[in-house]
Amino acid sequence: MKILAAIDNSDFAKHVLDKAIDLARTENAKLSVMTVVNFSPYFMGAGEMPPSVVDSVHANAKKLMKQAEQQAKDKGVTVDTMVRESYSPAAAIVEDAEKTNVDMIVVGHKGVSAIERFLVGSTAAKVVSHAPCSVLVVR
Repeated sequence: MKILAAIDNSDFAKHVLDKAIDLARTENAKLSVMTVVNFSPYFMGAGEMPPSVVDSVHANAKKLMKQAEQQAKDKGVTVDTMVRESYSPAAAIVEDAEKTNVDMIVVGHKGVSAIERFLVGSTAAKVVSHAPCSVLVVR
């Protein structure tokens, strides 16, 4: 079994990752963890992000993945991690699930901001609608 956990930098993400790690351990499954860097035009305003901001966002995403690796390691689970860049986190999650032929995606029901949910919709709902496999939405 292959599991893909998609997390962001929210406080709730640790809980989502805990559920994915526990499931991977119980099912003796391969666990991949991803985060999506979103430079959506909704959040950028006019023009491009300064390179220093882009670098900082990528550094934070890599730090998040290192923390995920440690969180899994502490529970005896090995993970593969990845950072993707996309205007649509849901589309990136579904695309990776299709490419890697996962059996389950684990996502949280809430993420970084209410503004983002208002502007681009619920990532979890979009993943559930378009995923090629089962989706566990953690509450």
